[in-house]
Amino acid sequence: MKTIRLMIRPVPAYLVLIILLVTAAATVALYAAILSAPTRTVTTISGEVFVLTEELTATPQGIGITTADAAAAGGTLATAVNMTASGASANTALNQSNFEYRIEVRVATTSADQKYSVELFAGGVSKGKVYIGQGASPAINDYVTVKWDLGTSLDDQVYEVQVLPA
Repeated sequence: MKTIRLMIRPVPAYLVLIILLVTAAATVALYAAILSAPTRTVTTISGEVFVLTEELTATPQGIGITTADAAAAGGTLATAVNMTASGASANTALNQSNFEYRIEVRVATTSADQKYSVELFAGGVSKGKVYIGQGASPAINDYVTVKWDLGTSLDDQVYEVQVLPA
């Protein structure tokens, strides 16, 4: 076996000093960039659905953007929106481009002409109550999509939906 001889030269002190200064300058520049980054608001959204009747099931559809203005539908017990096989729509008044919260409510057990209130709470504050119902001849899986207008911005909120017999 042959011995290999390596030629190692010492690094001059001024080069080490330059490398350390460049590293320090890069670190300071990176830190300054992090501090001057634009502030971002992170929104935490979570929620629960309470269905206090065995006649219905409810599935949150999440938050979206309203595509068109819509008048309130199902705002009173007398104007309750009946669930249908093709899906009905009940809502508070909706403004185009605002955030909206959506939930789908389906018939699990038929109960002709039964009415229900569906209320959304954001951070414990009611965002409105909408009335829905089963028609005169309801069928399993008839449904309604219920929507609430949340405005133009969202804060950190816990969303809670309560579905109760009316």
